[in-house]
Amino acid sequence: MREAPVHLAIFTETEPEAGHGLGRQTMPEMLSYSTVAAIHTLWLAARAENLGVGWVSILDPEAVAGCLDVAENWQLTGYLCLGKAASNDDTPLLHRNAWQTNAETVWQDI
Repeated sequence: MREAPVHLAIFTETEPEAGHGLGRQTMPEMLSYSTVAAIHTLWLAARAENLGVGWVSILDPEAVAGCLDVAENWQLTGYLCLGKAASNDDTPLLHRNAWQTNAETVWQDI
């Protein structure tokens, strides 16, 4: 995190006026899903430009929101670090450090 030149705190507004609540009445989680889809698009664009993206999950969302003095109806969805990768390795850090392995793929006939 210290070496990343860009840090982004990305929030989802939980009660936006836009759309007048259309769709959120039955599926309120769609707000967060839309934010995550935007993060995914940013991630793909960054990788296309040979930039690394890290999604930081070891932080307190309320502390981040308080530090940044955001509106009460904003919920932290993601905290990202962007920059040039320290190495050119496509193996995830969790795998390189033997913290996690891929789960077995299971196929079922339908």
